[in-house]
Amino acid sequence: MREVRLTFRKWISHNVIDCLAARLNYIEKKNNPGGKRQLWCYTTTMVIRKKAFATLTTHLKEVVESDNKFLELKEFNIIIIPMIENKHFYLICLDLENKRVKVIDNMVNNNGFYKMMTGTKFKEIGSPCKVKHYMVGYLKAVKHPMAACMAGTMLTKKRVEWATNDNFNDCGVFAMRHMEMYRGSDVKFECGFSTRKDIQDMQLKNMRIKIATKLLFSEANVYKGTVMDLAKETTHGLKDKRVQKMLDKEALKQEECWNMLNR
Repeated sequence: MREVRLTFRKWISHNVIDCLAARLNYIEKKNNPGGKRQLWCYTTTMVIRKKAFATLTTHLKEVVESDNKFLELKEFNIIIIPMIENKHFYLICLDLENKRVKVIDNMVNNNGFYKMMTGTKFKEIGSPCKVKHYMVGYLKAVKHPMAACMAGTMLTKKRVEWATNDNFNDCGVFAMRHMEMYRGSDVKFECGFSTRKDIQDMQLKNMRIKIATKLLFSEANVYKGTVMDLAKETTHGLKDKRVQKMLDKEALKQEECWNMLNR
């Protein structure tokens, strides 16, 4: 069982992001079993070039549950790869249908976490470009019809209005919201985050609660029954009116922030 911790203002583990990826894949497979769909990979770190193809193949096998048909990636129109580099989370999104590769990050600047730069020498280029190179190599190996087009696609960073300059601990929360909301380069990317820091901080706090709830009570969570039983035991003896009033007040405040995210 993967440990899931979403303590407010604390840096989260990649396990939480991987759990969300599993949940999103479960929902996508259930809701869209026959048509093109999105694929959310598990968190990726940079690997040695010589081992890249083998590592990528193993990584994808885990995500598609070793289904050889899905390993060819022809069933997917968007592939989302959560990256972690220098303890910073960001996304690399491959939009196969629209021939686009985007980096999505909550930081205005890369702040030394990763490099976007390209170059003539492979060792000089940034991690996003390397990942794109590895993915194109994989697409070619499985004879994907979009391999040649994706090889010629320029990788760019997507501009987001709610980007931050100094929020390092919430990068994983931003990444998870971005994972949920990205639908391709031809669809407006709107996550509901405020540009006001005080409101955004409350939204991020609320996001942690919402994500934890989604993961714990997801049909994909084999421990869902145990979680529900424990929750019932915990709340069964809650009769303190003062505590209940405080909880109701906090819930209302969080709901107001969440409504902004849902617009």
